[in-house]
Amino acid sequence: MRLIVDCVNSNEYPEKFSIADLLRYKKVEAVPWLVVGVNGKFYRTKDFEQVYLNDGDKVDLVYIRGGG
Repeated sequence: MRLIVDCVNSNEYPEKFSIADLLRYKKVEAVPWLVVGVNGKFYRTKDFEQVYLNDGDKVDLVYIRGGG
């Protein structure tokens, strides 16, 4: 399956792959301040196991940080 993860094309992902699977594969910790966008729709940590990715999806890993 082909995905675009943080603007990088890749053909190395298996079919039936959830957001949680992607994070484990890339060794990214699913911390509470991580939000994952899939084709412009954003998901929180509690949704990562239930949301499955499809061929050609654009995935963005976004870390929410406070500041001023």
